[in-house]
Amino acid sequence: MDELKQSVQLAVHEQKDPLLIYKFESFELFKSMIDHVNKNVISFLFKGELPTQESNIQEARDTRRKEDLKTQKDEIPNLDERSAQNRAAGNTQRQREVVETIVRDKPKIGRNDKVTIKHVMSGENKTVKYKQAEPLITKGEWVLVD
Repeated sequence: MDELKQSVQLAVHEQKDPLLIYKFESFELFKSMIDHVNKNVISFLFKGELPTQESNIQEARDTRRKEDLKTQKDEIPNLDERSAQNRAAGNTQRQREVVETIVRDKPKIGRNDKVTIKHVMSGENKTVKYKQAEPLITKGEWVLVD
């Protein structure tokens, strides 16, 4: 504003009303300052992140999970104590799952092996690779011939 006052005093030499020029120039400076402040505020608001209720719920879940996981060393029973407790309660745990092996009556057919298929309705026979016969067999129109 001091600089503006200095420049307005020179307007006297131009035979203009210094008060009027001071008002116009100060108003222009005020508008530019308001624009600058608005841009800064809007920029700040766009960069900021408002909390939503969903994020608050998620944070609460995370803190509950963390609280559940915190245990003291004294609270964890020893391995020997656990096995004794299980035996006393009659709990027996299986060590491994039994895996069944597949027993085939016939050898596995490879994708590129030639096979003979027969059409169910017409009785027509074709010799094609298994990879081409497989979709026809799954549709039910053709049957694999030994």
